Amino acid sequence: MSRANAIADVCIVGSGAGGGVMAAELARAGIGVVLLERGPERASEDFLHRQDELTNVLRQDFFAPGYRETLRASEREQAVPGRYSMLAQTLGGSTVHWGAWSWRFRADEMRMLSRDGPVAGANLADWPIGYAELEPFYAQAEQALGIAGRAGSNPFETPRTGAYPNPPHVYRPSSRLLEAGATKLGLHPFPLPMAINSRVFDGRAKCMNGGQCAGFGCPVNAKASPLAIHIPAARATGKAEIITGARALEISVDSEGRARGVHYRAADGATREVRARHVIVCAGSIGSATLLLGSRSARFPNGLANGSDQVGRNLMCHIFSLVNFEMREPSLGQLGPPGNVGVDDFHPSDARRGFVGGAVLGEAIDPLPIVSALKSKDYLRGQRAWGEPLSRYLERYPHYCGMIAIGEDLPVASNRVDLDPDHRDAEGVALPRITHTNHPNDVALARYMEARMSEIATAGGALKTFATDYVGARTATGHIMGTCRMGSDPRNSVLDRWCRSHEVANLWVVDGSFFPTSGGYNPTLTIFANAYRVAAHFIAEARRLNLG
Repeated sequence: MSRANAIADVCIVGSGAGGGVMAAELARAGIGVVLLERGPERASEDFLHRQDELTNVLRQDFFAPGYRETLRASEREQAVPGRYSMLAQTLGGSTVHWGAWSWRFRADEMRMLSRDGPVAGANLADWPIGYAELEPFYAQAEQALGIAGRAGSNPFETPRTGAYPNPPHVYRPSSRLLEAGATKLGLHPFPLPMAINSRVFDGRAKCMNGGQCAGFGCPVNAKASPLAIHIPAARATGKAEIITGARALEISVDSEGRARGVHYRAADGATREVRARHVIVCAGSIGSATLLLGSRSARFPNGLANGSDQVGRNLMCHIFSLVNFEMREPSLGQLGPPGNVGVDDFHPSDARRGFVGGAVLGEAIDPLPIVSALKSKDYLRGQRAWGEPLSRYLERYPHYCGMIAIGEDLPVASNRVDLDPDHRDAEGVALPRITHTNHPNDVALARYMEARMSEIATAGGALKTFATDYVGARTATGHIMGTCRMGSDPRNSVLDRWCRSHEVANLWVVDGSFFPTSGGYNPTLTIFANAYRVAAHFIAEARRLNLG
């Protein structure tokens, strides 16, 4: 049957942590899947020689060449072209180049409004699901990804069933310094849980200790991703057709207001349509919002599933604080996975600190050489960040390492994604316009964590600490959440508890868009776990939905 006449059971847009899981699980259940991925397919060996710091980390052009957005701090400003998101357009999505820290959210993070009460200027909400419902799917995701860690080592984590499938990675000198400093201060350091194999696992290699995982693909598939795990599983079923180089342009609807299919621009430049009984959007918080807002029709003049004017709103990106430090001995930060030791003592919310919410901190990879040179101004305060002072700084490069804190940023309705009326890309499509500014609570949290990390490094024997101001500068982020909030009330949310649109019964959004609040941990494991949860629900209803 030709594609023009065929109707797929499901069309999935995007192949990352949400789309990859949905494709694999539905195909395994006998449901026919057509997956559209904007980027190309790359083999793991492509990551061995075709990556460099300038292209991947600074320009971010390896995984999303030519991608641009427009940015502004408020709706009163004129947006200017730039990059807000560290996304990937490649088969497997942004998990191909993620740092692989893999946390479960705490139970209290899913009821932030109940926990902390209303906060002026913020749009807090409780999740319509709780930790207990998500817990078995966290366990499923951890097993599939091969998480390396030690269950029970973090006294502040929500109780769990079962152990991690792999043991923690071996500590390096910088890990031991931070562990010693935290212990001296009465804190509780523990091994970071990471989706990077500490031993051969499920047919994937052990980490080769190449370092610099964040921003780079793994040439041996030791780092878990849908490219390494879920895409091969989907293909093996014979029920999944995967189309790369396919840019989704619009979701079409029928006369009854149901999703009919997805128009996309193919790699050859032609515009085609996948007809499908259900459409599952997994293009990331920016991409999914952009696609829905661009899918306008007489029935949906403000964009698909946007009768509440909530699509694109409540954009969150986490709060980051970074403190680097200089050690007496080499840190060996260039070896091993991206960080080994974490501290979670500051996660429980405590309004006495002057803010609500909390953060986890972990050992950050040693700065890459070019990035390190750019950060020299933070180390050389009061001196020239060039010439001889810069040379002396770079001579100590092997002795630098750092800590990074990841904290809850508050959802704000005016922080949003919409379509820029003034800027278009080379194909004539409106650029996503990012409006974002930090809530005062976010800034207070970031400054607090900077001080705590400096104390830990100093207590561990660091010769010097220096902070990089991530809060005061517009920097790109990979922790993008919100824009299609999940909730029980269609007036203030886009999706129901199963990530199905309130307005369009056969439209689903299964990526980081669903988050009502951001939590204070890396979001990717929660995206994986939720995708497993939604897939199980979808499959259970497949007979009623007349799929497969």
